Amino acid sequence: MKICIVGLGNMGQSIYDALERGGFEVVGCDKEDDLSEKVIGADAVVIAVKPQSFESIGSGADLSGKLVISIMAGVSVEKIIKVLGSKKIVRVMPNLPLQVGAAFSGWYASDDVLNEEKDAIVDILMSFGTEVEVDNEDDIDKITALSGSGPAYYYYMNRALRMKAMDMGLSEEQARKIARGTFLGAAKLLEEGEDCSGKLISKISSRGGTTEAAVKHLDASGFDKILMEAVEEAYKRAKELND
Repeated sequence: MKICIVGLGNMGQSIYDALERGGFEVVGCDKEDDLSEKVIGADAVVIAVKPQSFESIGSGADLSGKLVISIMAGVSVEKIIKVLGSKKIVRVMPNLPLQVGAAFSGWYASDDVLNEEKDAIVDILMSFGTEVEVDNEDDIDKITALSGSGPAYYYYMNRALRMKAMDMGLSEEQARKIARGTFLGAAKLLEEGEDCSGKLISKISSRGGTTEAAVKHLDASGFDKILMEAVEEAYKRAKELND
């Protein structure tokens, strides 16, 4: 299967590398390239440009009949069909860990995408990491806010823990190891263990202990509410990007 990647920024280049590792024939199309030439012979076209730049790529290339895979946040199937002409549209929301083969990708296919083409989508996304198909397009905007932006929420907390470690007098190298090691170990236990996150919190939080004091402060400060509101803001922005 030959795949053309349109847009070679952080995500586009990561997708290119992942597909190449997965054994696909891949061709890249960057700003200075002629899209109409790059898509010749391609079975699928991945649109990896910023939503704000999308409409400028629609002219001059015949994509009718091709399988179009969009990773653009917020840009609807209807709008993609209008700009590119193809009715075979798959909206995918991967996340940055695809750089190490650990992405989570949610995807939604338009009615014109055939079952064998859906099988190809699964093969493509398995080269990124794990995948799940959703039944309606709005779920892609939700996944955008949850897992598409989600790694940034983790990195934000990781940075805060590292900065606090340094504030408490630990070296930068020690702080980096503490923050990374703590989160990696916690994620591994959640993945491989049998307990949910709530039960794991309870296991760590001894009555009258240090973790209980920290969790009580997080609860009193409304940390969970703030995080959920942040996700809601990301979801609202995904909706706005289609306007």
